[in-house]
Amino acid sequence: MKFIPAGEIIGEAHQVRSVKIAKSPQLPDGEYRFIDTYCSDPECDCRKTMIQVMHKGKLVSVINYGWEPASFYQKWMGSSAKDEAKMHGASIDITSQNHVSSDGILALFNVLLNDIWVAKFKQHYKEVKAAGK
Repeated sequence: MKFIPAGEIIGEAHQVRSVKIAKSPQLPDGEYRFIDTYCSDPECDCRKTMIQVMHKGKLVSVINYGWEPASFYQKWMGSSAKDEAKMHGASIDITSQNHVSSDGILALFNVLLNDIWVAKFKQHYKEVKAAGK
C-alpha cells in the first residue's frame, strides 16, 4: 500500500493541522505539523490514515489512526483481536523512526483529536479514494 498526503489530491483546500507547544515534559518546544496521508489503492477499504508528524521541518513520528470500531478491522483483516488492535485508534507506526517521545506524541495527538478532525479524516479518505477510481 502506498500512502499519499491528502493535500496532493485535495489541493489548496486541504489544511495541515499544526500546534505550537512549549515546556512539555515529553516533547521539545516548537510547532508540530500533522500531515494526514491515505492509501492510494482504490480497491483497499482500510478506513485509516497515517499521520506524518513534522517538527522543525523533520519527520519525527508516524501515527496510525483508524476511526472505525475494532470489530470493523477484525472483520476486514479476518484476523485475531491482536492484529486489529494495530488498526483501531491511534498508535505509533512500527516503521516510525521516533525522533521524539512516542508516548508524548500520542498524548499530544489524543489531546488534539476531536469530532471535527475525525470528520476531516473521513472526508479526506473519501476524496482520495474517489480520485483513484
